Amino acid sequence: MAGTEIRTDEGVVIFEGSPHKAKVLYGNLLWTGALALSKFFATSSAAPPVKGRSCLELGAGTGVVGLTLGSMGAEPVFITDNEPELLLLMKKNIEANNLSDRVQTFCLDWADGKSFMQQLPDLVVAADVLYEGDGSMFCHALAKHLRIGAEAYVANHHNPDKCEATLGFLRTATRLGLRVERLEELAVVIAPVLKL
Repeated sequence: MAGTEIRTDEGVVIFEGSPHKAKVLYGNLLWTGALALSKFFATSSAAPPVKGRSCLELGAGTGVVGLTLGSMGAEPVFITDNEPELLLLMKKNIEANNLSDRVQTFCLDWADGKSFMQQLPDLVVAADVLYEGDGSMFCHALAKHLRIGAEAYVANHHNPDKCEATLGFLRTATRLGLRVERLEELAVVIAPVLKL
């Protein structure tokens, strides 16, 4: 699993994975939405404080967003994916940043509710996960990990006017009663709305 080593503007070391011989693994590369969401948390006055808060990154790939949150004091942080190769890559990135005391990997499959986290986090993040399908499976998994008072931040580098996954995600979020806000042209905040 050799790969390219990158240091983000926030000082997080990320190893990208090598191309897989049998399948395409989008998550073994660093994508623009993940970098933008990391920068948002590190520099934006609109970002919530993360120190001491539990965080979950869905579809983490390299884990850069969760690792950034961990380096900012969030704990515990769970970076998740359903690809064994990506879980190994994330472990390598945790070690490269000396964050094993705060950040852990977890195998989570959006299509398998039995794999979902039992303890709900304070904050859920995801980046560059809306590129295939209609986005509804991701949205349902995200909603299952939100509790009242928690927030989720989703960054996507795709054109939302032409991407069915993004539009489907937004439609599903609306149907589920989630409040969606656009932030700084790079992230979307999702929060559960208490229905009275």
